[in-house]
Amino acid sequence: MATAQFVVSEGILNLPEACQDRSINVLRFNESNATLVITRAWDIKAGEEEAFISQQLAKVKRSMKKVVMGEVGDSQVANQPAREVSLRFENQGVLVHEKLAITRVEDHLLVLTFSRTAPFDAPADAFWASIKSGLQLGA
Repeated sequence: MATAQFVVSEGILNLPEACQDRSINVLRFNESNATLVITRAWDIKAGEEEAFISQQLAKVKRSMKKVVMGEVGDSQVANQPAREVSLRFENQGVLVHEKLAITRVEDHLLVLTFSRTAPFDAPADAFWASIKSGLQLGA
């Protein structure tokens, strides 16, 4: 039987077989008062990325109040092509500012969502840029 390893913050899981990572990672940056959520979208075929982004943004519009979205544009995550959008919305009376970046990693999409309650300023933009450039795929 072939085994597989899965890395978590606390250590490494040695698993009895390969698995598909459907985890949601939520990283809180207390000093920066920000949160990074990392998710994966499986079953999105190459060429369907724009439809996926539109679908995700439509969900935000339906479920949140006072939604304001920027244009979806080209970006880079881990030195590879990505699509990115800035948005803000009200959630339970709190104004949330977000940047969402999506890139293809082999057979799935990797989705990075960076959120804060303050508007993005130069230090927050630099922090976000360092997250996107600091990702090392396949490490």
